[in-house]
Amino acid sequence: MNSRLIPRKDGVNLFLVESQKKDHQESILFIHGYPDTHKSWTKQLDYFSEKYHVAAFDIRGAGKSTPPIDRSGYRIEYLIEDVDHVITELVGKDEKIHLVGHDWGAIILWSYISNPEREARVKSFSAVSCPHPMMFFKNVFGKFFTLQPTKMYEALHQVVKSYYIFLFQIPFLPELLWENFGGQLWKFLMQNSGLSENDPMLDLTPEEIKTHTINCINLYREAMQSGIHPLPRTPIQTPVALFIPEEDLALTPELYDETESFVRNLKTFRIQANHWVHRERPDWFNHNLESFLNYTK
Repeated sequence: MNSRLIPRKDGVNLFLVESQKKDHQESILFIHGYPDTHKSWTKQLDYFSEKYHVAAFDIRGAGKSTPPIDRSGYRIEYLIEDVDHVITELVGKDEKIHLVGHDWGAIILWSYISNPEREARVKSFSAVSCPHPMMFFKNVFGKFFTLQPTKMYEALHQVVKSYYIFLFQIPFLPELLWENFGGQLWKFLMQNSGLSENDPMLDLTPEEIKTHTINCINLYREAMQSGIHPLPRTPIQTPVALFIPEEDLALTPELYDETESFVRNLKTFRIQANHWVHRERPDWFNHNLESFLNYTK
């Protein structure tokens, strides 16, 4: 894998890794979530690099990418522009690309392909452990107002799982917790993540834990305080795959309900696994992602 920094106009430098592109290879861009870096995708980069030009980058503030100068630099508009710029760096302005996002990476990419002009640059999109962000709010808050006990319970269950989103709105406290108790918090998170005992994510150094966690808390603050992108005005035409781990520690399976209402070409893959399904069950994930990519050809 080759690596380089991609400068952005607001002073942020994005750290990118990519394989050497061979003639006629299609390209796949993988984008990680929170708390994560591009290293989340090692098992996919290794697997797909034989047949595809593969790349992954650290989103602004994570890993080896530099943070913006203030919190406003985490607004979704900047994150979308980062993706657009990286795509151009990888394939130019005319070639299409496959996009794969996990968690926050998928939030960014849902917003990206909801714009028809940007969608035109995308050959396929795979969302891992992440519904469209507007469907999250619709399926949580909308179900509360149905006054139907079953649906209200589903909504309450998700609110409990989302406690950390509300915690992250408190100034300074989340940063203080990660700074002073990062090792213990990381161990607790990983023990409940479904990852195998020998997964390298379980053995991060204190400094690596900080690069995975602290800066990108601001993603949640900006999302809650500046808003998120609405559902697309016209249905998404690009082929979309949903990878739904039904034992997700952060998200309930019901959040994906009605995705087909705004995605014309949808494939869904479900499995009894946890949030980092692409690391917990890499063989299953890689096989199904590969079959989906072949389907789009």
